Amino acid sequence: MATKTSSCSSSLSLFSSPLTIDQLIDVLDILERCGFPQTKWYGLGLKLGLHKNTLDAMEVILRGDVSRCLLECLSKWLSRADNVDSKGGATFDSLSDALKSMNENAAADKLDQEKRKAKAIDIFNTHHPLLSQSLSDPVSIAIMLQREGVITEQVLAGVASASPSVPNQREVLLAAIIVAIESKYSLLQTFASVLCKFTGNVKLGTVIQRDYDQSFNDDKKLIKVVIPGDDMSTDALSTGTTTPSPTPPNTPT
Repeated sequence: MATKTSSCSSSLSLFSSPLTIDQLIDVLDILERCGFPQTKWYGLGLKLGLHKNTLDAMEVILRGDVSRCLLECLSKWLSRADNVDSKGGATFDSLSDALKSMNENAAADKLDQEKRKAKAIDIFNTHHPLLSQSLSDPVSIAIMLQREGVITEQVLAGVASASPSVPNQREVLLAAIIVAIESKYSLLQTFASVLCKFTGNVKLGTVIQRDYDQSFNDDKKLIKVVIPGDDMSTDALSTGTTTPSPTPPNTPT
């Protein structure tokens, strides 16, 4: 029985590449989740690079129906009409910039959270195949994750009741981790930190921590984790390079 993965993995492409008209509903849904007021569609259109004449004509044709006006505004933006390319093109970065320039900071912040959540889920899903095969001692991990507030007591009980099948324990636990990350992306880092406390899971935790640092913590202090028998710490892993040990100076004889 395969563990269900998150739909956020597919939504990462929304944030990492130029948008197209095929993603109109996705963009509309995200704006709705971010709390953007439909009544401000006209100002948004201007900030995104659409001409005033384009927006005026839209308002007349649609008789001021704000929901349809917003939909048509986004459609024009995704089609890169007027001066959209001069404003950064049809990307979520340019959409975020437009929201901030309108002082819609709450919506812009929520948009950023959506992007971070999609990144975190993508990292988790990248490592999911190895986690589902190699994660050791899932019950002990679940106990610590429950103490850290990552999973509930109900999930912990579910992992424990899946004994003695370790694959089933992994499946229950990993499915719960996805749900946790969807609610708070930074819980991926907590998961990695917990893995690093178990000898059999240190390497799994380290690579997840590395990918998390590369995506979110470029300017923050990294968690220092040294793998026994391995010359690479998370500092080295975060850049993909190794730092050679200093060569001791020659001692005169």
